[in-house]
Amino acid sequence: MIGRWWLRTDVFLHAYLVMVLGCIYFLFNFIEGISFSERAGESTLFRGAWLLLYILLVLHIAIDPKRFGLLMLQSHLYLTFIAFALVSLALSADPAGSSIKFAMYLLTTMFSAWVVISCPVDRLVDALFRIGIVVLIVHVLLFPVIGSQWDYDPLHRPTVLGTQAYAGVFGHKNLAGAFFGLMVLICFVRMLAGPRRQFGWTLLLMGCHLFALAAAGAAGPLISMLTALAVTFGLVLVVLGHRGAASIYWLGLALVALVVFALPSDELYGLVGRSGNLTGRSFLWSVWPHFFWQHPWLGYGFSGFFNELPNSPVNELTSMAPWNTEFGSFENSYLDAFLQFGLLGGALYILLLARALWNSIVFAFERRGMYCMAPFAMLLFVVIASANDSSQLLHNYFGCVLVFWCYFGPEARLQMAPRRTFNRLRVSEA
Repeated sequence: MIGRWWLRTDVFLHAYLVMVLGCIYFLFNFIEGISFSERAGESTLFRGAWLLLYILLVLHIAIDPKRFGLLMLQSHLYLTFIAFALVSLALSADPAGSSIKFAMYLLTTMFSAWVVISCPVDRLVDALFRIGIVVLIVHVLLFPVIGSQWDYDPLHRPTVLGTQAYAGVFGHKNLAGAFFGLMVLICFVRMLAGPRRQFGWTLLLMGCHLFALAAAGAAGPLISMLTALAVTFGLVLVVLGHRGAASIYWLGLALVALVVFALPSDELYGLVGRSGNLTGRSFLWSVWPHFFWQHPWLGYGFSGFFNELPNSPVNELTSMAPWNTEFGSFENSYLDAFLQFGLLGGALYILLLARALWNSIVFAFERRGMYCMAPFAMLLFVVIASANDSSQLLHNYFGCVLVFWCYFGPEARLQMAPRRTFNRLRVSEA
């Protein structure tokens, strides 16, 4: 009985999503008494939870190996990318130490493939929507408990609300901002697709998520969410066939973009309480070519640059920094991809990402499900936000899940296959 309960798709899906969304990340610190400033990855319980999820993932794949195998065999770009990533890993300075992290990254991409064959789009969006409600309630209730105890911004910068940053159990303001930004977009999609009786309270919930995002003090996710929201609404007008309104809207959006690019960077970043150096990111991006051209073709391997070896390349980066700090990435998913996989593997990854975005656009025009705009809106948010974080290459984060979920599906790419195979892989009309 217990075994059947653990193998239920709904339970496993929600558990995995909760983990990759990061909404209970730092609770592991509290349970084991680890300092709030330490990474939850140091927690034995945290590692055990991920190990259990990976075992359950393998079991779920083993239940339906035919459809999973067919999907993998059709994913030529994915298989080629993994092959180049393995070559980069084998040639890295620490192949043994990096292999575990790459195996976790590979399993997360396989989770995305499992979602495509086992979970319709509407069902996945509803699962994320329910998780968002629960997390929002907990996030608010915990404010009197931990809101004044932790400083979520070491630079003590006020949020756009004029308050101090509050990230709740996310532990980091960018994690909280990314989560609530994603939930704002999901609420927006539900308002477009759901019945009118749900419009009011979904709009209210969207406002609550937006307020929580603003209170987190995460400028990057806030800008990414607003941009994704604006572009998604423009695509909605095109999909619905409102040509006149769409033309006017896109023209206005283009004018806004021109004004934004024309403004001095310091004035533009000042609108969200930031400066032109992007909290040190400008330094990282300026020195990135120095390290990239040392291993241009195959890169340093997955997590081969940032490791704890005495001769790790990150040590040179630390010595070059104008301040004393430790780096875990170049704060840009695309720079990290080319650094880890080189020109060859990095180019394949960009092609894979472009295919994922194309699949989400095709799916939006097909309008097979209630939430036809959801894949595009969520993926666009990740694509934009990844310009100043490394979320796409984190093995335990939803950015990685969304990229490969849109690449493997949701069902749009499979229309290129023979009709018989497509019908065997489809699990719903979503």
